[in-house]
Amino acid sequence: MAAADDDDGIRSLRAILLAPEQRQLEELQVRLDDRDRRAHDIGEVLPLVLREHAHDPQLARALTPPLEEAITASVKRNPKPLADALFPVMGPAIRKAVSASLASMVESFNRTLEQAFSRRSIRWRFEAMRTGKSFAEVVMLKTLLYRVEQAFLIDRRSGLLLQHVQAGSGVVQDADMVSGMLTAIRDFVQDSFKVSESDSLEALKVGELSVWIEPGPQAIVAAVIRGSAPRDFRPTLQDAVETIHLQFGDLLERFEGDASTLEPARPTLEACLQQQYRAEERKPRTTAAWAFAAVVGLLLLAWAGLAWRSQTRDQRYLDALRAEPGLTVVSSERRGGKLVVTGLRDPLAKDPLAFAAAAGIDAAAIDGRWTAYQALEPSLVLARATRILQPPAGVTLSLADGVLSFAGAAPGAWIAEARRVAPLIAGVSVFDPLLAMIAIIESPNLLFHKGTPTLVPGQDAEVQRLAETLRDFDARAAAASQRFAIEIVGHTDAEGPDEANLPLSQARADAVRDAIASKPFANVTITTTGVGSKEPAVSEQNGADNQRNRRVTLRVSRLAGGPR
Repeated sequence: MAAADDDDGIRSLRAILLAPEQRQLEELQVRLDDRDRRAHDIGEVLPLVLREHAHDPQLARALTPPLEEAITASVKRNPKPLADALFPVMGPAIRKAVSASLASMVESFNRTLEQAFSRRSIRWRFEAMRTGKSFAEVVMLKTLLYRVEQAFLIDRRSGLLLQHVQAGSGVVQDADMVSGMLTAIRDFVQDSFKVSESDSLEALKVGELSVWIEPGPQAIVAAVIRGSAPRDFRPTLQDAVETIHLQFGDLLERFEGDASTLEPARPTLEACLQQQYRAEERKPRTTAAWAFAAVVGLLLLAWAGLAWRSQTRDQRYLDALRAEPGLTVVSSERRGGKLVVTGLRDPLAKDPLAFAAAAGIDAAAIDGRWTAYQALEPSLVLARATRILQPPAGVTLSLADGVLSFAGAAPGAWIAEARRVAPLIAGVSVFDPLLAMIAIIESPNLLFHKGTPTLVPGQDAEVQRLAETLRDFDARAAAASQRFAIEIVGHTDAEGPDEANLPLSQARADAVRDAIASKPFANVTITTTGVGSKEPAVSEQNGADNQRNRRVTLRVSRLAGGPR
């Protein structure tokens, strides 16, 4: 019994002394068992670890495999996000590489062309064949004074390569290795010859290349030169070193291995990539050279003349095609010695080859590739309507704004068939058998004697033709189930008061009505109006103008109630 009491006492004492620690252990266990909580804790610590150990080689080796696998898997699954992320960087890099390559190629090509027709070029071609070098390379070696092909920016303390630029499209096997070798050679010279720290290796020569070195407090600029650079190139390197230390001195002093921070120093290094060629010796041209140049010039002139003549003929032919209704030129080009023309052609249009002779081109030298279509030029639409409708003898078709009409006497059966078929013709919106007759009715101006409602001599025949036209017009209106109103308007000159001119103009209108409409029409209503001198035909300047204003005009209007 006593032993049991002792155990209870010990447990109570343990609970009192260790209760806080026990609760903490339980909370830690729950926290460790909660995966979401554990992931949240790691997420808070991981950025701090990566930031403080960014330059730790062990961390880099540990992270490299999973990052490589993650990037590879991401690219295989969807390469677009990575491509979008690299686009702003890859675009300028590619353009810069292409630009540098083209500049180098053009420079070499220009130097080659300059030497292409000289006597010494023949010797250089033999030298190129003998040595196995290209002709362009021999030309460059013979004409080049010097060229700075590469420039290095090297950290003076560690010998690490900070930046590297090169001219043209030459390939450097390993810029970092070159940087290391230059640093090793500089250290060897200082150690072997017991020179002071302020003394430094300034230049060394390797075959056709020489290396000029310009040291600074924190960094060294080294230039790889082909040829013999003048002494006045040394200040260029000195200026580059001074500019880089002035702009990036703090970065150089705190350099910890990240060369990308010195990327802005590249333009200063690129300014060192200079070159110079020998000035070409001008010698008097010989007679043979002048003769050769003249022959070449004449040949080029003849070729240019023939090309211009051919182009002019082609253009003249194409202009004629474009001006012809029903022909639409889509494209044209010279291919295999022939002018190939593609386009659209209406069946009623003229043959395109008919224009070849006028343009001075042989029809056999033209390859026309035409696709049939129906043009909407009024002349072709009218020709198409004439071919389809076949109007009777004495009947003439006319077209205005898509409205087809006719003049002349036509049977009612033909008019009915034309009204049915005409709207189906491309370019015809409606067939109006009365439109042409309306223009005929409204066209005459019947003239009168001064101060009287009597027509001047020669007008009676015009009145008779107008009466016959109105009778034919009334018959056509009946066949088309349409009604019209014709207003006969009387006019006077400006002489005399309105009190006299208005009744006179009304009398003239009534006289014409009585002459042309002896009996009422079935589908045409005729009215008369006198306007005096309010609507003159011309401004009155003399007696002839006054005579032209003493007239009667007709106005035709279509009344509602029948189909058009």
